[in-house]
Parts: sequence; C-alpha cells; structure tokens
Amino acid sequence: MENKKELLTEILKRVQRNYVRVIEIERLTRELGDALSRNDQESAQLLVKMRQGEMDQVAENRQEVQMLLQTAEAGEREKLKGWLNGSGKEQPESFEAKKIMEVSGMLTQILNRTISVDKAINKKIAGKDSFYQ
Repeated sequence: MENKKELLTEILKRVQRNYVRVIEIERLTRELGDALSRNDQESAQLLVKMRQGEMDQVAENRQEVQMLLQTAEAGEREKLKGWLNGSGKEQPESFEAKKIMEVSGMLTQILNRTISVDKAINKKIAGKDSFYQ
C-alpha cells in the first residue's frame, strides 16, 4: 500500500462489503427458520445454499482484510486489529478509521443476533444433538 489512507480505504471497503453480506445472512437465517417451521424442505435447502454462498464471500473478504493488514507496519496493524475487533484502545483519528471501527461494531451486533436465531433453529431441529449443546 502506498500510504495509510489508501490502506484504510481498502480495509473499509471490505468491512462494508461484509456488513452487507452479514445482513443478508441474517435475513436468510430468519427465512430458513420460517421455512423449517412450515416444513418446507425445498425452500430450506435453497436458503441453506444461499446462506452458505454469503458465508463463503464473508470468509473471502475477511481473508482479504488479513492480507491488507500484513502490509501495515506492526504498530499500525495492532491498532487496526483492535478497531476491527471492537477492542481498540486508541481512538481512531481519520474518517476511514472511525468508519472501520463503527461498521465493525455493527457487524458484531448483527452476527450476535444471527447466531441467536441460528441457535434457536438448531436446537429446535437437533434437540440434544444440537451443534450448540
């Protein structure tokens, strides 16, 4: 990366892409729960495939972020990791860094909601054999 601003911009792009994809994962997870409650196996299978596709894209974006982090200096890398994880000790100064921290925080909230819905679905279907047991 040529400079810090360019690096932050590239990371922000990936974080924003993940935000959109995680919102879609949440929507698909809710629809999956609805399909399963209706015993609509065809819709459920289609939704699982769609959700997996979104999850694969999120994983790819996360990998890209990790690769971008490797181009940063060690001290800067640690700050960025903190902002991405929502545990940044240093407050961001630039617009891009603030947005990375903000969107990362929203991502965490959406993921937690999605996991809660997924847990409920999984426990309902699998009972004591649930992944979450």
